[in-house]
Amino acid sequence: MIEPWVVIAAISLAFSIPVLLSSYYAVILFVSSLRYPKLLGNLSPPSENFPLVSVLIASYNEKFVIGRTLDAIKGLDYPVGKIHVIVADDSTDDTRSVIDNKIEELNLAGIMAHVSRRNNREGFKSGALNHAAPLLRGEYVLLLDADSTVTPASLSRGLAAFRLDPRIAFVSFRVGHYNREQNLITRLFALSQDQGDTITKMGSYVLDAPYSFQGGFTLMLLAVLREVGFWTNDSIVDDADLSCKVYSAGWRGIYLSDVKVFGEDPSNLEVWKKQAARVSQGWTKCARSNWRKILGSNKLTPWKRIALLLFLLGPFSALSWIVVTFVSAIGLILGFSAPTNSIFTSPVYVTIVTLPLVAFFLSGAYALQVQKIMTAKNLLLLPLLSYTTLCMATAITFGFLQGIRGRPGFFFRTPKSGVESNERSRQYFHDIRHDRIAIAEAVLAILAIAIGLIVLTEGVWVLSLSLAGFGVLTLKSMSLSRILGSRFR
Repeated sequence: MIEPWVVIAAISLAFSIPVLLSSYYAVILFVSSLRYPKLLGNLSPPSENFPLVSVLIASYNEKFVIGRTLDAIKGLDYPVGKIHVIVADDSTDDTRSVIDNKIEELNLAGIMAHVSRRNNREGFKSGALNHAAPLLRGEYVLLLDADSTVTPASLSRGLAAFRLDPRIAFVSFRVGHYNREQNLITRLFALSQDQGDTITKMGSYVLDAPYSFQGGFTLMLLAVLREVGFWTNDSIVDDADLSCKVYSAGWRGIYLSDVKVFGEDPSNLEVWKKQAARVSQGWTKCARSNWRKILGSNKLTPWKRIALLLFLLGPFSALSWIVVTFVSAIGLILGFSAPTNSIFTSPVYVTIVTLPLVAFFLSGAYALQVQKIMTAKNLLLLPLLSYTTLCMATAITFGFLQGIRGRPGFFFRTPKSGVESNERSRQYFHDIRHDRIAIAEAVLAILAIAIGLIVLTEGVWVLSLSLAGFGVLTLKSMSLSRILGSRFR
């Protein structure tokens, strides 16, 4: 008869191995990022024969940021007669008038500009982009979000990068953060983005490995966009889905680490968490829809197919963490497993799990160094960032399960308040709806704290600390004090 502790250990290992593969691939990407070529920062922009470039911007009720984005286009270091702006606008509020006024200003400045509108929101952002696609002109298209603020050299330096390799379909830029110093959450989110850009994009470029560009920070060949059939209408994360199609067609991307396009970061954990859940569902749904295409592509080497799937299935790590920690803890409490049999007391397991964590801290420090912002203040954010991600585990797990089932995506628009946040803009996005996921978060968080305290008495402190940290941070991320305060005023 199989001992209960063996079953618990087997379940834990089964859920850990895929995550460990993904974690060690991230380590490989980090080491590779150290060899990112500095010559990419010295590319000469074109001095003549400037190609026509379309700028495509998706917008939905973005009145606090869209004006700034359109104004920044006038500052591009590029001939105004070679820029064609299209705003794919689904707005239902006075964003429409803001866009109309800015479109008129662009045309007066010599920049061709149009707005694309429709009578429904079918397909959400992807549907709006596809509706606007027939208006695209020229050889290239610069994809921006409503809050994407370009810098003067963004376009010219992006175009220069296409000369490096005829297989390049897109150039992605580093994500900048114009509200980075707004509060602790924006600083943490910015750091997480910095780290992701450094590991995933710099490392992937060096290895010629696939990665997902971000739709608001990308310059793409229009011919490739047409070749892959533009955007998938039912896609929840249009950028990951489009990246998948581009790589499966045999193309590649290039990443310019020192060329930034600035965007606005979430300013509280509630919003960050909901955004993470949407991305989780979208990536997983993309993997579910495209895994046959990925595995069957004769234009991808076997290891690139695996790398692409590992990336898309990254949200599985949240489900893995919940299963492994709760199963191990409950097994200890019910006496199915002795503390000495827990994988969390195994030196081998702890060492294997710890090595990627060490790489996490090193890569975070390296990301700060790359941007020349390595200060003690920013380095102290790294330990907090590693725990902050725990509070998102439940939401990401729900997103993963919904995505693996192929369920339709839920639309959550990340609030954008503009660079100068004021009371009016804050009130506009004040009501962040708590749904059934929030109920599960609260239940799991309270259960984790209680179980963590019991496990501590068994001497398995690594497991106890993980559970307690998850519980406390999850409750904090739900802003329970604000909710309860509003109920009992």
